[in-house]
Amino acid sequence: MLSFLEVSHEMQDELVEFLTKERWPFHGDENPTEESIRERFLKGVYTERGSKTFWITLDDKKIGLIRLFDLEDPTCLFDLRLKEANRGHGLGAEAVNWLTNYVFTNYPEITRIEGHTRQDNYAMRKTFYHCGYVKEAYHRKAWPQNGREYDSVGYAIIKDDWKNGTTTPIEDRFEY
Repeated sequence: MLSFLEVSHEMQDELVEFLTKERWPFHGDENPTEESIRERFLKGVYTERGSKTFWITLDDKKIGLIRLFDLEDPTCLFDLRLKEANRGHGLGAEAVNWLTNYVFTNYPEITRIEGHTRQDNYAMRKTFYHCGYVKEAYHRKAWPQNGREYDSVGYAIIKDDWKNGTTTPIEDRFEY
């Protein structure tokens, strides 16, 4: 079973080590540098200005991160990273379910949670689906990475669906 620990300012070095020792193929910066992480930390990207970051731990070992942001808005977003050795074991779904419960329980003003991934990140897309998130957007060539432009897919869950254990499909009533 996973547990979650909020990242504090004192954990900056651990965060730098964690993010620089792995490759993150479905994130904008696959190989972040120590300098870029420290700069983002100083700007409050991980722990301030409507952002919170949590370690994902398994058997007291740090295996991933969840970064929540825009927590001051009615819609917050998140970033999820699992170490390569821990991918493909259902832990992403456990983490997404935890963050969904955490946000909707602790932030009553938030009415929806949104996440985005590359079109070819099938594992994350399945995770969104299995956690009750609905595909709401498909953006062509919207994810620049490594000299290529990938398509991006957006998913969200609304608080009412979370409360009721339902999934509301998209109704597009536009007629051509």
